[in-house]
Amino acid sequence: MKIVGLKIEKGLLAVAVIDRRLGKSELAESYSVSFATDTELVEVLKEKARSWAGAKIVSSIPGHHFAQRTVEFPFADRKRVEKALPFEIEDSVPFELDDVVLDHLVLAGDKTGKAPAGAPGARILALLLPKTVLRQHLDLLASAGVDPQVIVPSLAGLGAVAPMIATEGAALLIAGQDLCLKSGNATMALRSLLNDGGAGGFRHVLQALETTQKERVAKALLLLPDSAVEAAVASAGIPLEVVVPEFGGRKPADAVSLGLALADGMNFRQGEFAYRAADAGVRKKRKVLIAAAAVVVVLAITNVAVKVTLVRNAYGRVDNAIKEAFRATFPGVRMTADPVRQMENELQEARKKLGVLGSGASVLDAMKTITEGVPREIRVSFTEFNYEGERVKLQGEAISFESVDKIKAELQKSPLFSDVVVQDTRMGVDNKVKFRIEIKLKEKM
Repeated sequence: MKIVGLKIEKGLLAVAVIDRRLGKSELAESYSVSFATDTELVEVLKEKARSWAGAKIVSSIPGHHFAQRTVEFPFADRKRVEKALPFEIEDSVPFELDDVVLDHLVLAGDKTGKAPAGAPGARILALLLPKTVLRQHLDLLASAGVDPQVIVPSLAGLGAVAPMIATEGAALLIAGQDLCLKSGNATMALRSLLNDGGAGGFRHVLQALETTQKERVAKALLLLPDSAVEAAVASAGIPLEVVVPEFGGRKPADAVSLGLALADGMNFRQGEFAYRAADAGVRKKRKVLIAAAAVVVVLAITNVAVKVTLVRNAYGRVDNAIKEAFRATFPGVRMTADPVRQMENELQEARKKLGVLGSGASVLDAMKTITEGVPREIRVSFTEFNYEGERVKLQGEAISFESVDKIKAELQKSPLFSDVVVQDTRMGVDNKVKFRIEIKLKEKM
């Protein structure tokens, strides 16, 4: 597997390519290219990306674009942190959480790099990126034909290479505008300077880090040559040393791009920005299949109800509507005397051809079970229904957090589902609780 670490900052593109084979990783390629304009950058990316076919691409956005908060939780499990973090920081940030993408890094518990004995908690670095900045970055890469699977802040790359650099006491690792404070083996803090911060900005951040960590920085380690940074460090009276970490016996041209290729866990491609790995043609066919399945459900239910409750003339009108729906859904297919049964047969054949459904439960079973599983007294509206393999993902709105808990409890009772997890709940601006639920099926769909 090939992994590409892509660092783009003002005037410089840095790339590191890692090959992972048979459990071993090696630095296959590492280089930096200067550019003057976005147009020039796009041309460089087009040329370089020809060798990245099939690779996992991790691209970074400069750290100063991210707002950040450090919080503490009595747990470090990533999924639990993801659920709790929005509620913890929403009152301490000056913007709506709906306007940003949120993710986090877990910082070390003590100077050894491990959590203290008997203390399962951790300090969490929450990072928030405006959606407008993320969209601009993705659009720029798309114009060069590059679609990265992962987007992270540049300081995540610095944090990933920090463990490779041995330090004693408190040391400040510096790569461009990104800073990493280490104490012993532990990464204690990550920060980014503003582009125009200069020596004054550096001293301000340094003082804040020393005050927060209650420890003076004894040495600065510079990972990338930078005369402006060297001057800022000198003005603070801190000894400076230039270091370049090694990976498999090789030194990268840019340590941060190497760290990006090694970074794991964090990804700002979420929600509307999520990476779509499936082929566009297959996605289109699956959408048609889902639409056809929904039509079959509606028409089958309508057909049965009408036969029981309506007179022959009314049934005739519905029968005509069924035939029209059949012609619209399966153009070019000759209709038999029983169009509903024929639609079900056509749908089953489409399932077999596309390989979407296995021998277990169908999409129709899942949709029906979910619909019937919601208690009648609960007002809920589903805004999204997606299935991926053996998992179904729902998004919707309810009137209270208690309603979401009841929905989960009822769905968990279904023999069709092996696990029901509420991934996110939060109060929206309209006083409705927005939620996300993931359901694991007992049979692969």
